[in-house]
Amino acid sequence: VLYFAGYKKGIDRYKMAEIEAAADVVVWCCDEPPGFAPTRPQDRGFVGNIVDAMVAYASGALGEPRIRVQDADRIIAIGSDRMMAAVARARTAALAPWLKPGHCGIGSINSPMQCMMKEICGQCLQVHRDPASGAARHVFSCFNQDQPLEQVDFQGLAARLKQNSVLEKLTAQWIAHCTAAAGRTRG
Repeated sequence: VLYFAGYKKGIDRYKMAEIEAAADVVVWCCDEPPGFAPTRPQDRGFVGNIVDAMVAYASGALGEPRIRVQDADRIIAIGSDRMMAAVARARTAALAPWLKPGHCGIGSINSPMQCMMKEICGQCLQVHRDPASGAARHVFSCFNQDQPLEQVDFQGLAARLKQNSVLEKLTAQWIAHCTAAAGRTRG
């Protein structure tokens, strides 16, 4: 297992021991300097985004790869919709020279969900587009979050996620207000 772990800030990293136990090689990526110092000799550190880290590792810019990207049968992207979309695009662009033809690309899609009852409410509907024909179909993300990267309509997913941002911000303000009010009544 070759694992690219990407974080915006240095304080965001957690479960390092579990990640290292599950992976033969970890490339620790951080958007902000100084990044992370690997604790194992086979691991690497990179300051920048996940796609640039993948290209740097594959090209040998981070040293001789212990696991070659060319040998990977599967890419599994888990993260923000923007990160997964970038990985999906990179598979046919920046990463293409190093990827095995016919490899499988999977994204763990974070569609908005509500009922959690598997295909009941439709809140989690995700558009898939056939790469060859462009034909659209809809899938329930709650039933299967792991979806083919080349079929996911990431632009539609981003728009759906933005719909929730006002409610998420309002909820955060309400929780802060209630927490502050609870602190005043205890004093």
